Amino acid sequence: MMDHWLISLVTGAISGLSAGFFTGSVRRVIPEGSWWLRARAHVPLAAAAGVGAAVLARSPAELIAFATAGVGCALLMVVDIAVHRLPDRMVAGTAVALLVPLGVVAATGSGGDAFARSLLAAVVLMAGYFLLALISPAGLGLGDVKFAAVIGALLGWFGWSEVAVGTVLGFLLNGVAALMVVLLRRGDRTSSEVPFGPSMLAGAVLALVISF
Repeated sequence: MMDHWLISLVTGAISGLSAGFFTGSVRRVIPEGSWWLRARAHVPLAAAAGVGAAVLARSPAELIAFATAGVGCALLMVVDIAVHRLPDRMVAGTAVALLVPLGVVAATGSGGDAFARSLLAAVVLMAGYFLLALISPAGLGLGDVKFAAVIGALLGWFGWSEVAVGTVLGFLLNGVAALMVVLLRRGDRTSSEVPFGPSMLAGAVLALVISF
């Protein structure tokens, strides 16, 4: 038990430091005066993701996959909240950081089915979000569509029920956030002030917590 907690703390610390290393990348996207940049919010978020990765991982390769993807997601969440963007390079880097180590797990013969399900879930979720973006372009952007592939790949590694629950929770959380904006009179019922990426990620995390 002590070893597990030590691994969690070390992974969290390394993840936080890694996110700090990419502060320059965040600065290129977020205005210098943004509170999210000044507070280095991506650092504690990445540290928390690292701890969570250690809890979920069942092998060193999974730990690397979840922790490095967690750093990428931390960067993406801060950027999305600050400027309502999910930059293509960050999304692609996060996807690679997640899928390459998981592919190594599959190549060793211990996760082939999970990896195939992960890839399929990524395609299915991205296709579903793309359809929704065509129907309601004001509610979803192409960045959300691409990030859906990352969420699908992560949840798909664990199972289809996680994919379904995480997706539904993402929409529910975004609806709650949008309602709060309306109630606080910071937007109206057609407001696009609420970024979708954080809700997608929060829904995924809650789905994994529920299934853990």
